[in-house]
Amino acid sequence: MEQQKIVLNEWQSCRLEKSGRVYILTLTGKDEHLFNPASIDDIVAALKTIDKSPDAGALVITNEGRYFSNGLDLKWGKKNLSSSGLTIIREKFDGLLCFMMKLGIPTVAAICGHGSGSGFVFALTHDYRFMNDGKEVLYMSELDHGMYMPRSFTSVVRSKIPTPNALREVMLKARKFRASEAFDSGFVDGVYVDSAKTLEAAILEAGKLASRNWKRDSYANLRARAFPEAIEELEAQRDPYVWTLGSKL
Repeated sequence: MEQQKIVLNEWQSCRLEKSGRVYILTLTGKDEHLFNPASIDDIVAALKTIDKSPDAGALVITNEGRYFSNGLDLKWGKKNLSSSGLTIIREKFDGLLCFMMKLGIPTVAAICGHGSGSGFVFALTHDYRFMNDGKEVLYMSELDHGMYMPRSFTSVVRSKIPTPNALREVMLKARKFRASEAFDSGFVDGVYVDSAKTLEAAILEAGKLASRNWKRDSYANLRARAFPEAIEELEAQRDPYVWTLGSKL
């Protein structure tokens, strides 16, 4: 029997609910769920709430609307270039990715919209990815837009894309992966007929993971050992975000 969802808090960019020991973070609204300082702060606030909740056994992150996330808010970045905007957003977004990679509970992405650029990278920080088998795509857009990718992003992609051929398609071909194609390439774990089924499956899987009652420090330690390069680069923040001259954005 499905447990009732309880709303715990709402921010401008997201809503936090729980169902039993599964916490559900929804990127709200019908927009592109772009990452800028305000939206990142909202998501991090929700993650801190989860991290401090002793009953949290697993996390599902999902979305409303057409986009899981269309990436960094480049219009915000362009407006704030003179005030070190790229440095600010790098520190905040790398911090968000690092928080996800160090959280002491299993994480499941229920991808019910497009994930592009850093939105794709954010999806990859989850331990499991379930995806709606519609028109949605996962797409690393930097090559098509003539942009660079910071080392922190690349470390996550390299850690989570399982084969050299798939990595080439993601980074050097800018291929747009439908859910079934991402599943065949090994970086999506389940494909479902619609958004409701995708979220339902993600919550069910998260419930199974939560029921294992793993110690948080052990889970976090083993994830860090599994993906050391990604966490090291995200913590170091040694590679600046670069706004390339002549880019299409």
